[in-house]
Amino acid sequence: MKERMIFLPNFLSYLKNCSQSFSDLPLNEVDSLILSSLAYLHFNDIKYHNKIRDLPSKSLTKYIKGNQHNNLALLEAVTKSSRYQDVEIVFQVEDTNKEEEKQFSALTFLLPDNKMYLAFRGTDATFVGWKEDFNMAFLLPIPSQQEALIYAEKVTKLYPRKFYLGGHSKGGNLAVYAASLLNKSTETRLIKVYSHDGPGFLKEFLYSSNYLTITPKISKTVPAASIIGMLLTTNEEYTIIKSSNQGLLEHDQFSWEIENNAFIKLKKLDDGTIYTNKVINDWISSLSKEERNIFIDTLFKVLNSTNLTTLDELASSWYLKLPIMIKTIYTLDCKHKKYLVKTFKALIITFLKNLRCLK
Repeated sequence: MKERMIFLPNFLSYLKNCSQSFSDLPLNEVDSLILSSLAYLHFNDIKYHNKIRDLPSKSLTKYIKGNQHNNLALLEAVTKSSRYQDVEIVFQVEDTNKEEEKQFSALTFLLPDNKMYLAFRGTDATFVGWKEDFNMAFLLPIPSQQEALIYAEKVTKLYPRKFYLGGHSKGGNLAVYAASLLNKSTETRLIKVYSHDGPGFLKEFLYSSNYLTITPKISKTVPAASIIGMLLTTNEEYTIIKSSNQGLLEHDQFSWEIENNAFIKLKKLDDGTIYTNKVINDWISSLSKEERNIFIDTLFKVLNSTNLTTLDELASSWYLKLPIMIKTIYTLDCKHKKYLVKTFKALIITFLKNLRCLK
């Protein structure tokens, strides 16, 4: 599906209009979102220090997979931005492993003011990536969270600078997890952790001493219709921001509106969003971890039966693959059928209970 270009004041406008250096204007929430968005690109051929100014202007598309107009607009804007000219890109890692159910990527930006930003990529369109996200409902840590901590420890050891951690979507969750478990001497150099509509955690993690210590440094932003960022349990304070999109599409960071070098703030989440989030999180809470595990494994067994690998592929050919998925459901053993039915039944009951509360 062809992506819609965004022309409202967003971080692309900020890149065009902000010419101040990082020394004159320290990194802010908009810069964090820009660097978190660059983490979705593929700079694998950059083996050594490479300033953004040195990226080849005539072949920027090689850093982008698929027909992603917004990401190309971002890359073109950042290479032309005087603020970002001397930012260096280092240490991108990408590791997707179907057997380990892991989709992880991160890279580091060395800032001209002698600080650095470690950016963690959010979920891509692969079934592997989404399966790992679903696993957050019963598993802690997931493989990407472990990788995020290892990555942060390695980079901060190589560069004894003050630093930021951040990411969009799952990347924000990884940043918070890594920050919480850094050794104490490294943690003293941590300036702030940015989670841009990143999901929460299982409750037990939020009451751990490691997490509670880092909470004051967490900056979480969510759009008014946030679903992803309100999944599971969130204890930290969050800022609600304005999006030019609606519903689930508000998760798209290119739609977040900017004014005076900051996000436009709102006072509360949408009423419909509050209800939807309560239904989803109550439903998850109504199931044991074992039930969540079995349901998620069964769901992705059905999806993988299509021999597709990404949600994009499924979206374009679901009508062809639907008979295969239905057949797979019918061939499930009794135990998995039982859990599938039980889980959907729990979702319906939770929906009806919350619906009555609205009246």
